[in-house]
Amino acid sequence: MNLEPGFQFIIFLFLFGSTNYLMMLKRYENDLKKKNIIQKNRIAELYPKGTFISV
Repeated sequence: MNLEPGFQFIIFLFLFGSTNYLMMLKRYENDLKKKNIIQKNRIAELYPKGTFISV
């Protein structure tokens, strides 16, 4: 068995896995930001405007 195709396959798996990980991390960060914004808006709706709490 030739070692060169094996190494190329390992490099391909590493690159594919790392790009997949980075895309999932970016999506998680965006979802977390959206969740925090929605949570702040829901909390802000509980208090009337002009109070000491501002978002």
